[in-house]
Amino acid sequence: MAKLKQYPAIDIAKYVAAMLVVAIHTFPFVDFSPAFNLFFISTIGRLAVPFFFVCSSFFLFRKVNQVHLRSIQAKEIVKKWFVRIGVLYLIWTVIYLPYTIWNYAQAGFSLSGLLGWIRDFFLNGSYYHLWFLPALMLGMAIVWWLYTKKGVIFTLEVSLILYFIGYLINIFGPIWESLPYISIVYGFFVKMIVTARDGFFFAPLFIGIGLMCSKMRRPNLKACSIGFAASFIGLILEVCAYSALGVLNDQSSMFLMLIPALYFFMNMMLQIKIPKKAVYVKMRQESTLIYVSHILFARLLLLVIPEYHLVVYLVTLALAQFFASTVLRLSDKYPWLNWLM
Repeated sequence: MAKLKQYPAIDIAKYVAAMLVVAIHTFPFVDFSPAFNLFFISTIGRLAVPFFFVCSSFFLFRKVNQVHLRSIQAKEIVKKWFVRIGVLYLIWTVIYLPYTIWNYAQAGFSLSGLLGWIRDFFLNGSYYHLWFLPALMLGMAIVWWLYTKKGVIFTLEVSLILYFIGYLINIFGPIWESLPYISIVYGFFVKMIVTARDGFFFAPLFIGIGLMCSKMRRPNLKACSIGFAASFIGLILEVCAYSALGVLNDQSSMFLMLIPALYFFMNMMLQIKIPKKAVYVKMRQESTLIYVSHILFARLLLLVIPEYHLVVYLVTLALAQFFASTVLRLSDKYPWLNWLM
């Protein structure tokens, strides 16, 4: 298999995306302005997780594209990917078990609570920020099946339909809750599935975009830059519209303008030329470790100093960075630490 090109711009962008995820979970500006904090999370912040989906998909399918799609080699590449993500998810599920038990102890242990956790383990994450990992695996399974059966365009069409259904559920939930009869159906969905921001409705489209970026010709850098700028302005206007309608909240995440924004942003990052340095590879690894570990620190800090959210954000980021740097530094001596990232 030929040596694959490295993309330092993506490594840097993934690190910034990890910082944005920490911001989403620590509300850094809420003490100054709850409205601005929500606006920040709903615009810049909501680019982060879809970008992780796009990147994961791009780098997997870039490997698959080097061999025949239906070959044993392609299946082995995908199988190894699923094993790696699955093990990563299980390890961090175990690490967060004390927090999980703590949560259920506060709420009161019950059979329905246990069944809810089992449901969440497969659909919404064994701990709330870990939802990305099962969503990534489910979304990838859907995209892989569609792609091998019908090709890229069909995969994108189905993924777009799923996303649009999820968008209606995720964004307009407050409206559905207020309507007779429809509120019953919506309530049943929330009770059974909890959220449309998952591996079925949310993830496949961005995974499909990553697949498309790995196979199809890209617009040039100038076109991508203009496209991303226009899409991001569109995202701002879209968020303002939902705010005016009174449906915007901190769970709103499936915005329509995220679709072109992530397409253009990913293609832009793939074309920005930055000299390769070891520090960028390190930043890529640190981004994963910061993502999975930051709640360990944020949860405690929010309990100790709940009135200083910006401080919580900065300290959480510093502690997560220290944790990531320590794991990387020790991983050569203790190779098992590589399973943490």
